[in-house]
Amino acid sequence: MKTGNSYFSRRAILSAGAGLVAFATLGGQVLAQEGVQITPVGEKVKGTAKPGPYRIGFSNGFSGNSWRAMAIAALQAEAKKTPDIADFIIVDGQGDINKQVNDIETLANQQVDAILCIANSGSAVAPALKNATDEGIVTVPFNLPVDGEGWSTYVGTDPVKKGGALGKWLNDALGGKGKIVALGGLPGNSYTAAGWDGAQKAFGPGIEVLAFKDAFWEEDKAKVVMADLIAAYPEIDGVWCDGGQNATGAMKALLAAGRPLVPVTGDDYNGLLKLYKAQKPSQPKFDIGLMSEPTWQGIFALRAAVSLLKGEEVAKQQILSPALITSANYEKYIRPDLPDGVFVDTSLTDDELRAIFK
Repeated sequence: MKTGNSYFSRRAILSAGAGLVAFATLGGQVLAQEGVQITPVGEKVKGTAKPGPYRIGFSNGFSGNSWRAMAIAALQAEAKKTPDIADFIIVDGQGDINKQVNDIETLANQQVDAILCIANSGSAVAPALKNATDEGIVTVPFNLPVDGEGWSTYVGTDPVKKGGALGKWLNDALGGKGKIVALGGLPGNSYTAAGWDGAQKAFGPGIEVLAFKDAFWEEDKAKVVMADLIAAYPEIDGVWCDGGQNATGAMKALLAAGRPLVPVTGDDYNGLLKLYKAQKPSQPKFDIGLMSEPTWQGIFALRAAVSLLKGEEVAKQQILSPALITSANYEKYIRPDLPDGVFVDTSLTDDELRAIFK
């Protein structure tokens, strides 16, 4: 376990059954999600042992927000301290689906031993990852799902389940009746599509969806998108978002328009937690239902890749199930001493975070 200036201490207890990621406290304050479950799903996958140290590539779909910056920093720290890794190569798709496909093909042509991937489009990158897998390269998509099973193993949350849980929370927060809008991430990304599908199934018949818009998981863009929706719809009772940046931008747009804040969903974005604390006393309808998207999940993807390269077994999928953050427990997670852009479910130390947000 990390101690000293670590943002939180984490220990993973992984076994044949469900695993528990346990988070400690510092000074009585919980600094990250408690009770995050990691559940092995599917049959075990056995790797083919190769001599190390290994060259591992990471195809990042884009790097346009602080979640990605934190995820990359966590991966780099893990790679640096892993003696089995000789080179850790990061390529950035810059939000371009075609570029990301080319990036994966280039990594495969460079004969890396493993490719990690956060996909812009789960369908578009699937053939490139399958080709790499067929060539004997270990492939590990994480965070955003990839279609089919032409990859070695996947690590991340279940977007359908997570989106459904957020949808149920919003439905209940509105008493099963109201007009809502929804903001998603990058256009065409599989994570938002699956999450929104789960959310819609959780809504009761009294929920009217006015509009769904892409907001790129960027606070400033979400504020602009929401401003347009405010102009179009005189009554908005709730907002479903699959990202905290979108939720924060949407709430700030309502404030700018002089409209009341409403129940909103999202994730563990510190700016949203701070906004809730500041505005709740004067905004009686304002409420939050959040589920974290751990920035440390890439660490488990990297460890799975190394395990397969050593000829060991891993589950076909490792599914994370984070806890729900609401008005009842949000003060355990908020970090008023750190920037808005921090995602509080992180393995990074305060010093590492300050280096990112300086």
